[in-house]
Parts: sequence; structure tokens; C-alpha cells
Amino acid sequence: MEKDQQKIKNIIFDLGGVLLNIDYLKTVDAFAKLGMENPEQAFSKEIQAEYFQKFEKGLISESVFVSEIQKQFENVSSREVVNAWNALLGDFPVKRFEYLQSLKPKYRLFLLSNTNIIHLNAFRKIIDSSVGWSEFSALFDGIGYSHEMKMRKPDAEIFNEIMNMYDLKPGETCFIDDTEMHVKSARTTGIVAFHLKDTEEIWDVLAHL
Repeated sequence: MEKDQQKIKNIIFDLGGVLLNIDYLKTVDAFAKLGMENPEQAFSKEIQAEYFQKFEKGLISESVFVSEIQKQFENVSSREVVNAWNALLGDFPVKRFEYLQSLKPKYRLFLLSNTNIIHLNAFRKIIDSSVGWSEFSALFDGIGYSHEMKMRKPDAEIFNEIMNMYDLKPGETCFIDDTEMHVKSARTTGIVAFHLKDTEEIWDVLAHL
């Protein structure tokens, strides 16, 4: 492992839970307050209902996604659905931005996120208000969003696709994600992958690099 780590030239970051703070329970609670039965069984970090996954793969539109959720309620507006869906999005700490800036001269940086057009529009505003969206996005040599790539983690194909897109060699590339199944999948492609635990920060994981 140490030999692999010494060769690292590229770092792929997950977004939510790694760079951007998120709390899935806030969306679960928001849907529950709107009247959804057992929202924790439909949406969580590990388990997501089929229409959530289709939305993150860009296989259904925003309007179809929202109307699909609205079917589970008697009288809930599309705006209420969007607000509940965005409730999980937290802040983007400036310290993480500054750390990414310190990495930029030494490594090629990439972003690989399971996301969707609703969350993209929301977290761009969050990051823009924190450090500036253009300043943030300029740190990355490439950004991969699941809804644009038509594939999502933990499927191995998304890791192979981003490596092909940017000519990355697995042994020279590390990946950081807060979901263990995504980390395990990345490892099957030869990427050096790290599971970021709840008590850790990205600099804790990358200190040995």
C-alpha cells in the first residue's frame, strides 16, 4: 500500500460527506413531516428507492422525479418537495477549500459525485456563498456528476469511465468517499481508495501522501 501511495498523482474526491457537509436524516425528517410513510426506507446513505437512483443517473427529469414523490402525499407542492429534498445539504467549510488549494500544485484533483440537477443547483449556491463557485470548480481537473454520466457509484463502470475520460492510471489515483460500498467498488478497479469515517477530515486521510 505504501508503494502505491508514493506514486499517487491524482486524487478523486466525493462531494457530499467529504467536501460538503450533508445530513441525510434532515431529508428523511423533512419528508416525514410532509407525510411520507417510512421515508428512512426510501432514502438513506446506504439505501435509496428506485426513482431516487434513476434521478441520480439522469434517467428521469426533475419534473418526473418531483411528481413521483408528490404521489406519496395528498396535497404537497413541488416547492415543498424540492425543499425537503435539499434539506440534507449543509455548508462547505473554508478550511477544506484551503486544503484543496494546498493540494492543487502537487496533484491533479477530480470530483466524482452521485448527484442530480436539483442538488447541483442548490450546492452550487452554497459553495458560491462560501468561497465562490468558480474558485472552487477551478481547483479540479475534471468533475463527474452521476446524472450527467448516466451512471452512479457504487457501479464500477463510473470509476472506469472517469479514468478513461482523464487518462488516469489506477495505481496513480486515489479516491476518497464516505460510503464504504463506494470505496470497495473503486478498489476493484485498482484505484487506491480510502473510506472517510465520520470522525475524520480529508487531511487526516491524506496526511501520509
